[in-house]
Amino acid sequence: MAILEMKGIKKRFSGEEILKGIDLSCKEGEVLSIIGPSGSGKSTLLRIATFLESADSGTILYDGKTVFQREAQSESLRKEGDSIGWDTANRQQAKALFGLVFQNFNLFPHWTVLENIIAPLIHVQKKEKTYAVEKGMALLERMGLSDKAGQYPYSLSGGQKQRVAIARALALEPKILFFDEPTSALDPELTGEVLELIRSLKNEQMAMVIVTHEMGFAREISDKILFMAEGEVLCQGTSEELFNSENLRLKNFLGNFRGV
Repeated sequence: MAILEMKGIKKRFSGEEILKGIDLSCKEGEVLSIIGPSGSGKSTLLRIATFLESADSGTILYDGKTVFQREAQSESLRKEGDSIGWDTANRQQAKALFGLVFQNFNLFPHWTVLENIIAPLIHVQKKEKTYAVEKGMALLERMGLSDKAGQYPYSLSGGQKQRVAIARALALEPKILFFDEPTSALDPELTGEVLELIRSLKNEQMAMVIVTHEMGFAREISDKILFMAEGEVLCQGTSEELFNSENLRLKNFLGNFRGV
């Protein structure tokens, strides 16, 4: 069964249609990469999947439960608020199923590395601090950052900050992880260490949805790829199917990247 299903997702900003009826699904242990030119709606789609934005219309299901369902509405009705269409109980349950890793890390600068990781455990899952610290230190050891526990984010490299952000997401034991351009804020030499960490998560059968411009990486790691442009999914399929596709729009896009 799919962990995540999105059906007919539409979104407008200032009258401009950003998403024009997107369908996607991600199963347990599956890696879904979303590729496409800037401005195609990829990050907006991720924000809708993780409840940071509301779709204007469409359906979202987590673990087969409908979290959001809204019919197309007039502009005046949409302005009434974003609460229309949400199943409050299912939404709350679904929040425990996913983690989100931002491209700019979103670490709290006034908290230490360890505090950044354990805060969701204590404040969201209401875990005892002793348990949270033990789990946080285990995750830092896994990330190769156990010696950074008491440091503050400003003292870390970009790659180290992103590994802390991934550790924070993993602390809640999600069933699916979302990555929004996880390497776009990193220097090229730091990109490899983050991509290697994501590879290790795939080996552990972690379901992931990854928005990325790393085409070689997407080709290697993905079970399924969606190609978006101008707010639509123009192609989807396995890595082999997409990278051998005769779709002219996709071929032109991939032609801008070396080694793919």
